[in-house]
Amino acid sequence: MDKLIQLFKNLRKKKYLTLGYKGKFAFVGIGQHSMNNLYPILNYLRVPIKYIVVNSQKNAELIKNNFEHLEGTTDFDEVLNDAEIRGVFICANPKSHFSLVKKSLENDKNVFVEKPPCTTSEELKSLIELEKKSKGTCMVGMQKRYSPIVQTLKNKIKNDLISYNYRFITGAYPEGDSVLDLFIHPIDLIVHLFGEFKVLSIQKSKNRSFFIHLNHNGCIGNIELSTEYSWKNAEENMILNTSSGIYSMKNLELLTFEKKSKTIFSIPIEKVKKMDEYVQILYNRNNFNPILDNNQLVTSGYYAEIENFVHICEKNSGENKTRLSDLSATFELMNLLK
Repeated sequence: MDKLIQLFKNLRKKKYLTLGYKGKFAFVGIGQHSMNNLYPILNYLRVPIKYIVVNSQKNAELIKNNFEHLEGTTDFDEVLNDAEIRGVFICANPKSHFSLVKKSLENDKNVFVEKPPCTTSEELKSLIELEKKSKGTCMVGMQKRYSPIVQTLKNKIKNDLISYNYRFITGAYPEGDSVLDLFIHPIDLIVHLFGEFKVLSIQKSKNRSFFIHLNHNGCIGNIELSTEYSWKNAEENMILNTSSGIYSMKNLELLTFEKKSKTIFSIPIEKVKKMDEYVQILYNRNNFNPILDNNQLVTSGYYAEIENFVHICEKNSGENKTRLSDLSATFELMNLLK
């Protein structure tokens, strides 16, 4: 048994030690989100970044002087004209994303862009048409689609849904557009999981809370999106009612399934006879064991989306679940809120 365990560990080490990519990449932006979430993944995957594009010449010099093998630059055209660059990561000011993605696709570069890729449906349509003509492709950073919990849930609920309740609540968000910057994620998750929708009603509080009632081909959804709660106790919870049982998702960290009690002549057995409660854990982020699979960057979907994008650029083998065209319905629903 010891030899088998050692063999497994050696194979795992070898897989990581031989991990590497031939092409070069560029990154636009050095903000908090990119430094806390995206750069650590790129470093772990050993993705060779050649350029970091910034607005300030002073910051460009700091990058050149303090990071070996990295070129800091304020000239995005220099990056796009470099034949070595196979892919561009964009995580800058959201207002500049549209123009940066547009230039990247015009120069036939593969581009990963953090949300939002643009600010209007008209801009999205123009990028979709441009991508059709470009040799490059675009992946949008809607990481929830790559979350292992979301993938598990999507496979479980096919053609079995009755209704769902979804809450996405945070504290105040004075620094930007809450719909475009924050609510784009839960809205996109709804579109990804449940598909086409018909709006039954949308109500808005005096501040920035939305209460949305949707119909997805007979499945009824109730959604609360709000920035009137607390960041300390921010929540993203979903309960899904299906014909076979009830699924519960908590903060993209726990997914459970509780089977419904059977009925006899429409009478639930649980009202006649005491039944043992049985809750199946389908996915649970284990904070006790600090391995890659339990890292929040993995469970939230960041790791898989970046890995897939790099594989698309290198081997054309990755899966793009967030093409520009995949966001059309997401922008449609956001427009109704705005």
